Amino acid sequence: MDQPTVHTPPPGPKSEALLARASATMHRSFGADQAVPFVLDHKEGWFLYDVDGNTYLDLVTGWGSTPLGARHPDIETAVVEGWRRYCLENTDYVMAEPLVELADRLIAIAPSGLARVSYDVSGTEAVETALKLMREATGRPFVIAFHGQYHGESYIGQSLSAQRSDFTPRLRHLTPGVLHVPFPHPFRCPFRHGPEGCDGTCVVDYIEQHLTFHVVAPAEIAGVFMEPILGEGGVLVPPDPFWPALADLCDRNDWLLCLDEVETGFGRTGTMFAAEHWGVEPDLMCLAKAMSGGGLPIAAVMMTDAVATAAKAVNTGGTWAGQPAAALGTLATLDVYERDGILDHVLELESIAEEHLRPLEALDTVGEVRVKGLYIAIDFVLDPTSRRRAPHLATAVHRRCVREGIVGIEDGVSHYRVLPALNMPVELFRRAMETIARATIAVDRERSSK
Repeated sequence: MDQPTVHTPPPGPKSEALLARASATMHRSFGADQAVPFVLDHKEGWFLYDVDGNTYLDLVTGWGSTPLGARHPDIETAVVEGWRRYCLENTDYVMAEPLVELADRLIAIAPSGLARVSYDVSGTEAVETALKLMREATGRPFVIAFHGQYHGESYIGQSLSAQRSDFTPRLRHLTPGVLHVPFPHPFRCPFRHGPEGCDGTCVVDYIEQHLTFHVVAPAEIAGVFMEPILGEGGVLVPPDPFWPALADLCDRNDWLLCLDEVETGFGRTGTMFAAEHWGVEPDLMCLAKAMSGGGLPIAAVMMTDAVATAAKAVNTGGTWAGQPAAALGTLATLDVYERDGILDHVLELESIAEEHLRPLEALDTVGEVRVKGLYIAIDFVLDPTSRRRAPHLATAVHRRCVREGIVGIEDGVSHYRVLPALNMPVELFRRAMETIARATIAVDRERSSK
């Protein structure tokens, strides 16, 4: 088995030249401002190989899109054979059998009540579809979303998102109707609590006692759109009491609940869907990223019969939505999960992450370590009292890790995050956690010495 090996500190000469060319010809998002300072030559299994001959352990996995590592043989076979058989087809006009089989399979494993499937290409498109369905099904224009969430790069996706204010310049006024509230999590809860602490119900109280009293009446709100665990914003897990309080609020006001499981779905948090941790039964659910196991892009919106019936006038899908080869890749992925006990393996790796990362909370620069399955983040702070965000420390940890052959996620907020493959071998994963822990300790010491 390969090991992370960095012979040429990145960016090596070939990477540097290619990044310079990219900077001259591509939008900033694809050019010199990239956080990963090398150019990919190829990827295989759990590794990234750059054009300068370096080998890195992949803790990005295509932002969670290759949950079983790159080019899993079962998935590759299913997708290639599917493409040879079906090529590309507009399946909302010409149906193909794999889409029917996949819909049955998804309904069988999804939270109770989700009984219909609409296919899309990406998570962003699934979010757009879900919001259209919510508004049409209820006849109401407003939707509640949460601070810190990320829902895609389209106008609607960015308007629903509130990861950081400067990530969405000149966008919000173009797609009105989104009401943002704090995400239910104790670490930076904006509400003042006594010694009992925050249990997340303060957010529900705020919605009921303030938002719907002063801003928008409940009868104008279609529902709630949220990540069951906030991912891009730092792997925030809502306290258990939040969920029954939210369900009660939705029931009393005839609001729909849509869960964005684009990143949490398909085993990332140790259950097939994060909703299972609390027994939540949403009215809609968005899926994408890990869905086809890295085979081909595919996404879906699942919904109840009631939503599908009430929103039957809405057109969904599109030319590339629900490609048969991608559906076959998803079916193969689900087979691998069952055959290889992937969810059990996630829990084994989760315990290793806890072992190596949890002690970092003793450092002054680490505000909180968050681990839910293989959804993992380290939140960096300027000091433990104010908990002011310290994105530069997350950047420093990321750079150290890359130099040691570990590539995770740092995107300018205040945390370092990883999305490892769910089937990564134990010893490789342990090495990754040890490297991240060493890098975090080194950055903390450097800061303390200044």
